[in-house]
Amino acid sequence: MDLPRLSHHLREELIAFTWGQWSQMGLLTTRQERSPWAQDPEALIVFTLEVARGEPRLFDELMDWALLNEPLLSVRRLRAMCIDDTDQMLVTAALEWLASQRPRARLQSGGGTPATATLQPLFRAEGPAGEIEASFAVAGLHRAPLSPSHKSRPPDPTQPINLAFRLRQILGVGIRAETIRVLLGIGAPWVTAAVLARATCYSKRNVHDALAGLTNAQVVSAVSVGGEQRYAAERHKWAALLGIEPGQLPIHRDWPQLLSALRRILRWSEQAELASLSGYLIASRARDLLEAVRPELAFAGIGVSISSTAEGAWRDLTKAVEGALAAISAMPGRG
Repeated sequence: MDLPRLSHHLREELIAFTWGQWSQMGLLTTRQERSPWAQDPEALIVFTLEVARGEPRLFDELMDWALLNEPLLSVRRLRAMCIDDTDQMLVTAALEWLASQRPRARLQSGGGTPATATLQPLFRAEGPAGEIEASFAVAGLHRAPLSPSHKSRPPDPTQPINLAFRLRQILGVGIRAETIRVLLGIGAPWVTAAVLARATCYSKRNVHDALAGLTNAQVVSAVSVGGEQRYAAERHKWAALLGIEPGQLPIHRDWPQLLSALRRILRWSEQAELASLSGYLIASRARDLLEAVRPELAFAGIGVSISSTAEGAWRDLTKAVEGALAAISAMPGRG
C-alpha cells in the first residue's frame, strides 16, 4: 500500500470508527452500534477534533454535543490529552466556542485574536475565505460561523460505552471516577498506581491520594507485592450499584495512548511535503514515526516491529496501522 492509499484508508477508517463511537454517546447520527468497552470521553474528543477536519458535519455535531454535555467533561483532561501544538490549537478553539455559547470561567483560554492572514484553515477541503468564526480565530483557525444544531442528546448511562459519564454522575468529574472506570474494566487482576496514572492521565501522586480514599471506603482493595502497592476494584459492589452482573462490566481500552498514536500517524501521512520525497526517504521517515509511536501502541497492547533498514520500515508501518485499526474495531474479550 503506497502513501496516498494508506492515508486515505486510515482517515476513512477513523472517520467511520468515530461516528460509530459518538452514535452511542448521544451525537446525532443514523448509525446503530453497541461497543463492549468504556470510552474515554476526553481522549475521544481530542481525537475527533483532528479526524473530523476531513468530515465537517462530524466536527459540527461534536461541538453541538459538547455544548449540551459540557458539565460532564474535564477541561483539565482535555488539555492533558494534547500531544502537540495542533492538538492544543484545536482544543483551544473548541473551548473558546463553548465559552462563547455558554460563558464559564473554566472554559476561557485567554488567547488573543491573531491577524486574519495568519489563520490556518480548520477543514482539509476549506473553500475560499469568507466570514470567520471569531472563537476559532482566537486559536488561529479559520472556519465559517458555527451555530449549534441542538440535535444532540445526553449519553445513555445504560450503554457500556458511557460508563465514564455514569461514574462522573456518581463520583463527580475527576480522578476518582477515572480510576474506578479503569479498575472495573481492566483485564489485570491487580494494577499499580503507575499504570493507573498513565491510563487516566493524572499524576501518580494524585492517583495515590484517590486510591487511598477509595480503599478507605472499601470499594477498592489493595495488596503489597514486593513492597509495591497494587489495587483492584470491588467489582461485585460496583456491579450491584450499577445494576449489572460483574461479568457485564464494560471493558477497558487504553484510549489516550491508542488514539494519540493513530492521530500522530494520520497527521504524518497527510503531510504535503512527503509527496515530493523519494520512496527511500519516505520509508526512513516512517521508521522515525514508528519509533515515536511504539511506546504508546505497546502500552495499548499493540506490538510494533521496526526493521533495521529504512526499506523495511514502510512494511512495519503498514502492519502497525492495521494492528491499531483492528484494536478499535474488534470485539475484545477479557483476558
